[in-house]
Amino acid sequence: MHVMIVDDHATNRELCRFMLSGITEKVTTFENGEGVVSAMRKMPLLPDVILLDVMMPVKDGFTTAKEIREAFSGTHMPIIFLTVLDDHVSFEKCLTVGDDFIPKPVERSVLIAKVQAHYRIVKIHNQVREQRDELSHFHEQVRYDYAIAESIFSNLMDEMGSQLNNIYGIDYKSTPSTVFNGDMIVVANRPHGGVYVMIADATGHGLPAAISAIPATRAFFSMAAKGLSLGDIVRELNDVLVRFLPMGMMLAASVFEVRANGFEVSWWGGGLPDGYLLEKDGTIVRKLVSTHMPLGVLKEHEFEAELTHYKMEPDQRIVCYTDGVVEADNGAGEQFGQWRLEEALTSGRAIIPTVFESVKNFSSRNVGDDLSILAMTFPISNSNDRITQQNNSYLSQTQSQSTIRFPASVLKSVTVMSEVRQFMTGVMSGAHLDLVCSVLSELFANAIEHGLLNMDSRIKEEPDGFFTFYQMREQKLQELSDKYWLSLSINYQPDNTKVIMTLEHNGEGFDHAKIKTGSDKSLTHGRGIVLASELCDSLEYSKQGKCVTAVYRLDSKHHFPSSD
Repeated sequence: MHVMIVDDHATNRELCRFMLSGITEKVTTFENGEGVVSAMRKMPLLPDVILLDVMMPVKDGFTTAKEIREAFSGTHMPIIFLTVLDDHVSFEKCLTVGDDFIPKPVERSVLIAKVQAHYRIVKIHNQVREQRDELSHFHEQVRYDYAIAESIFSNLMDEMGSQLNNIYGIDYKSTPSTVFNGDMIVVANRPHGGVYVMIADATGHGLPAAISAIPATRAFFSMAAKGLSLGDIVRELNDVLVRFLPMGMMLAASVFEVRANGFEVSWWGGGLPDGYLLEKDGTIVRKLVSTHMPLGVLKEHEFEAELTHYKMEPDQRIVCYTDGVVEADNGAGEQFGQWRLEEALTSGRAIIPTVFESVKNFSSRNVGDDLSILAMTFPISNSNDRITQQNNSYLSQTQSQSTIRFPASVLKSVTVMSEVRQFMTGVMSGAHLDLVCSVLSELFANAIEHGLLNMDSRIKEEPDGFFTFYQMREQKLQELSDKYWLSLSINYQPDNTKVIMTLEHNGEGFDHAKIKTGSDKSLTHGRGIVLASELCDSLEYSKQGKCVTAVYRLDSKHHFPSSD
């Protein structure tokens, strides 16, 4: 502690120095107020406490105190007056010009107590000032960071906006709970007609959630520009996020690909609340139930890119939204919920304004999450739709027949559908490639999970069932004996406009008839084979479920199941 003593009597100065010697490291003395401010300006370290005599020749204590206050207005230095004056007016002036006073003759206990008390205040004041300066610097940095981030997101939104200028049938709204939005809705033209659409919800809120959406947005636009299939897009999105996001962060999403005719839709859903397929009057035709894990959770060999396909009718709509809609809270612990949402959707009024108004009225603006909703009214078109659908697909004119064998050692080390899709790209592309791979993906999944690994899909119905199921699947696959195998035969017949696919394995058979009928529509498993059957001209199991043959027609105009 540094104490400065200003007193015209040397005895008083030395007495105070002696009494404070046990608690101070440095004492500076002056015999009057003349030149004190000048001397203080040259000090490497200003005093922590000033003891100032009131009655002094040349320049008295009150005048000196005022000069010190003016010269060092930004520094807190308590001034304690030493005075022989004992009237109330003098005491009041001591407290007005300075911080305290000690009557003369000075008592040691009073001097030490008051100096220590004011020194504690000085330390607290300095700590508060340092914290204030740090906080001010932090706020400046945050404002700068937010300005940069806002510029980046503005550019992203401008890019999407330029795409939406030429797209018809898509409406959306997104409101952030903070400055930035953890939700995103992005739309891009398909180069050969049609559009790609994604609605997603990143883990958390604010800037961290918004930043985690950047790589997905960039990857989405990049792959959309190349006209890749939806399956390839979601695989790449997942791979990008697995590499980029830290543990515990993910992106729940629904991703759509609408073909050039504006009615045929492929959908991948992972982690978002149930979407809806609606008639024009708002009647709910069916729910879109996400059956996949969110993007950024599963490694490449664990990820599932199986798609669901619909053939929409004029004026039918697909509505998707993020969990901030149904989880909006009214302040009493009650959430907006699914039934209120369905009531708003089926009201017959404009979907997006109605839903947002209902949420706002329910929550009394006590919304703690990002809110986003997407509505697609069919047909959907873009400026490239004059290019014919025929230009969107490639079909080889050469008949071919091939067999691919997958022993257990290969199944453990590769992503089967990536290998199969790579093989099939030499034969076809576009919509046919997507649909054939969707069929094969379901057939492979059933052959591996039920035939080779003997797994029970009912596990998926339990809480966290999907995660548990695929953990067990990976473990069982790695333990699979080398005696097991899968074999895929492809008989491509362009003259007969069909592809015959035969998948066989040497594992256990299973009740394929029960799976194929898919009698229980409420279950989240067992529906893949039903979808594969609808996409194919025929699909038949044999050899007690160990072999399945699927015939896919290349000339059919009705590859997509109806929405009703």
